[in-house]
Amino acid sequence: MSMLPCRVLCLLAIVFCCVGVAHANAQTSSKIVTLAEETSKLKEECEEAGTAAKNAAREASSFVSVIEQHLKTVPANPKEAEAKKQKGIELIQKARAAADNAKQLAEKTYAKSNQSLVEAETARRSEESNNSLLEEIATAIKAAEAAKNASSNAHAAATEASTTAQRLQDAVDKLEVPVSAAKEKEKEEQMKQENEKQVESQAQEQTNETSLVEQQSHTEGNQAEQTEEQKQRSRSTVTINIHGDNLDSLLNGAANKSGMALNDGSSSPALLRVPLLLLLLSVLGCMA
Repeated sequence: MSMLPCRVLCLLAIVFCCVGVAHANAQTSSKIVTLAEETSKLKEECEEAGTAAKNAAREASSFVSVIEQHLKTVPANPKEAEAKKQKGIELIQKARAAADNAKQLAEKTYAKSNQSLVEAETARRSEESNNSLLEEIATAIKAAEAAKNASSNAHAAATEASTTAQRLQDAVDKLEVPVSAAKEKEKEEQMKQENEKQVESQAQEQTNETSLVEQQSHTEGNQAEQTEEQKQRSRSTVTINIHGDNLDSLLNGAANKSGMALNDGSSSPALLRVPLLLLLLSVLGCMA
């Protein structure tokens, strides 16, 4: 009677142990599988970030050569240089952002791969006599190693992108010097043109004022000449009238004298012509 309960208790203990082991194996398997999936997902994201960083570094490096070649033509084409400067800044920002993203994912993936490896190794040591988890453990270890490799590549790509971005920044800084000089020169040319236009405008205003003054002076001069001509005409008319009256008086007086002389019989007609001619010449001289 006493042996039966002991046997029952032993059987129950064995059953509970088997159930506990099975439950523990299920938990371990689920945890390892979950870690392997998370690690694989991070590995893919890390690879994408590394590829983006490499492409950004390649673009930045190529544009460094473009800027260095363009430095020779900056003074002749400042607008194009300014456009290249802006393009360089965009590529710098792109490369630095890609480098930061790749670096962060590389660190995160590396940490997850280490965690997955630790869990897989722990499960393998504890389950050496049980072959039920060997496949899951091997999958987790393989995923962790691939993730570590992706993390290393992404970290290298991030470093390359960061270094190339700095090279491009240096090239853009070199481009800034001649671009600023070209802008300053263009600004001086604009100021010079504005000053020339202002001088021309002032000269035109002075010319217009001078022309107006000359026109007014010319008008006043014409008016003065017209007034003087009118005065001279008036004087000439008066003089002619006066001279005409004097001429009539002189001629009449001469005629009277001639008549008197003829009546007296003391002078001849030839002698009378001489005083008359002299008198006529004198009158004409006064009129002129």
